[in-house]
Amino acid sequence: MAEPSASSLARMLALLDAFTPEKFVWDVEDLAARFGYTAASTYRYVKELCKAGLLVRLPRGLYVIGARVVELESLIRETDPITRAGLPLLHELARETGCHALLSNVYGNHLLNVAHEPGLEPLELTYLRGRSLPWFKGAPSRSVLAFWPRARVRQLFDDVLAGQASEERWAATWAELRAVRKRGYCVSQAELDPDVVGFGAPVLLEAEVIGSLSLVCSTTRARLLNPEAIGAKLQECAAAMAQRVLSLQPAATS
Repeated sequence: MAEPSASSLARMLALLDAFTPEKFVWDVEDLAARFGYTAASTYRYVKELCKAGLLVRLPRGLYVIGARVVELESLIRETDPITRAGLPLLHELARETGCHALLSNVYGNHLLNVAHEPGLEPLELTYLRGRSLPWFKGAPSRSVLAFWPRARVRQLFDDVLAGQASEERWAATWAELRAVRKRGYCVSQAELDPDVVGFGAPVLLEAEVIGSLSLVCSTTRARLLNPEAIGAKLQECAAAMAQRVLSLQPAATS
């Protein structure tokens, strides 16, 4: 059997994006309709994903995420240099500020929360470990976008709004992101959860944004904090994290 091409592999793996906490069970017909694939291609992709353990078939032709993901989750907890570098800093941030501290990683056009250190307050947060963050909302997202190239941000802006974006809205969004970049960190108010304030700063590795560090707390607690001091602390920890990631990478062999 011929090896799948890079494009067909990408199309196959894209099927996994359909599985969310809101819709975690799919059949092949609905997956084909969701992605615009032919039924034959979708059946083939699903079969390969099942063989790899990434999907599991239930009765009546329904599919859910497979146990292989749990194995990969365990592996990434132990080996991912970004998470390993970030965890001590999250603990430090939460201890010093009393806020919840989160680490988010960029992969492709996704921003995923990968680690969380609880703060002093019992906040009900929607986007914890394993949840993708929405773009253009919240401090983690906007602190990343502010350091992306303009063309990439515009493409994502158009994709997210699916043709509903006006030039005026784009101009306002880009001006806001430029202000975030100049300041070096972002502050958001109740954009992801009610009565929750977020602070975020990008993690830059050799000029590439690999993720963000963020702190979240209640509006009441935020009134007692100095935003400039919080922003400076996040930038300091983000820079330290980048250095730790580099130190954890294996040395090149000749």
